[in-house]
Amino acid sequence: MLGGRYRLVSALARGGMATVWVGDDTLLARRVAVKTLHPELAFDEGLRARFRNEAIAAARLSHPGIVATYDTGDDDGLGYIVMEFVDGPNLRRILDDQGRLEVRQTARLGREVASALDAAHRHGIVHRDIKPANVLVPPRGPIKVTDFGIAKAGTGELTRTGTVVGTARYLAPEQLRGEPVDARTDLYALGLVL
Repeated sequence: MLGGRYRLVSALARGGMATVWVGDDTLLARRVAVKTLHPELAFDEGLRARFRNEAIAAARLSHPGIVATYDTGDDDGLGYIVMEFVDGPNLRRILDDQGRLEVRQTARLGREVASALDAAHRHGIVHRDIKPANVLVPPRGPIKVTDFGIAKAGTGELTRTGTVVGTARYLAPEQLRGEPVDARTDLYALGLVL
């Protein structure tokens, strides 16, 4: 139980920095997704700052195509972020299971992800890690962009100079060169996804 209210039910996904769990919000009686920072990383202040930044950046966003952030906290050294639970696979899993999408599906995906990114960009947030695994595709409702873990908000930087963050296959040239990023960085990655 985290924060005296969030019960972790089962692991949903594990990345290099965190694990995402299916959880229950016992106070509001609803299903949630809970992202927990790996305990072995809790000592790294830079990673903890990046983790907090994800919650702050995502909480500023309200758009049907962006996974909502409900809460964040620290429970005895375990950092966590509580988010909207989206019942559906990510695009990576869909592509792995069925291969290339039809043109109509691809166009819908591109339009919906671009709309979500536009909302983030209007709030000064650049995602910096658009890839199939960060695009959730529920059977009904809009496609959802998730994982603002390495987002850049405004002019603040949480990475060291010369450090490249993101997923190699979807990096824009300016990311590879360690140069400043902006909305075009996300659009480049979306083009690669499409």
